[in-house]
Amino acid sequence: MKVLILGCGYTGSRLAHFLLAQGVAVVITTRRGVVPDGMRAACYAFDYDSPEKLTLLPPEAWAGVTHVLDSIPPNSQGVDPVAACFIPVLESAKLRWFGYLSTTGVYGDSQGAWVNELTPVNPQSERSHHRVNAETAFLQSKLPTHIFRLPGIYGPGRSMLERLRTGKVRRIDKPGHVFCRIHVDDIVRTLWNSMQQPQPGSIYNVSDDEPTEPSNLIVEAAHLLGIAPPPAIPFDPTSMSAMSASFWEESRRVSNQKIKTELGSLLYPTYREGLRAILQEEAASVA
Repeated sequence: MKVLILGCGYTGSRLAHFLLAQGVAVVITTRRGVVPDGMRAACYAFDYDSPEKLTLLPPEAWAGVTHVLDSIPPNSQGVDPVAACFIPVLESAKLRWFGYLSTTGVYGDSQGAWVNELTPVNPQSERSHHRVNAETAFLQSKLPTHIFRLPGIYGPGRSMLERLRTGKVRRIDKPGHVFCRIHVDDIVRTLWNSMQQPQPGSIYNVSDDEPTEPSNLIVEAAHLLGIAPPPAIPFDPTSMSAMSASFWEESRRVSNQKIKTELGSLLYPTYREGLRAILQEEAASVA
């Protein structure tokens, strides 16, 4: 088994460290070809805003690769660089498994209703339209494709705990408006289990058990830190940036029943367990 991770960012790095700990050979790409701290893996440069650079990956980057994870989003022009430029190369590699990290944004706004993998996609933002196009390209290829639709990702160094510590949290109050999230280690666990039992053509929602209002998450994180949560602020899109306001345009509850049935249980079923685990990992790192 040899895994190539295209785009080794936050989630890709967490997966790479896990795989290396299992004794799996790992090859990664980053924009500048710089290996993340503490990682012992072959690394190649790939700036995904320049699709032509894909062709510069040398043959040794692909030698013996059996599994590929694509965590690269569509570029600034809306083009998915891997789908646009590399599918023939990937197809010739005779992979056992190809995974693509997509987004639950492809479902659009369900006004808080539940969606699952059989729910028709209904992308309402340009970014989500691009994701649907990429998913379609991979599913229609000859690759052993597995699509993983992700909501908001959190984990060590990237959670509400860090945001509260910096004092940069606005506790927006919009009753009934929910978001979904997933701990990065549950993404890693799901990907690993899928690699062990490939089901080409499968689509998975990788989300936790409890969609919730963001205010609840903030209150829980503040409680764990032993501080008072920031005051609630009524939702007012005119006081937000266009990007922030767009974040609040869609509300949906994403079912994770399929991954729990086919790929095992979650390490952190809700944000409560996930936040506590982050604090425990922080404490262990300084002990």
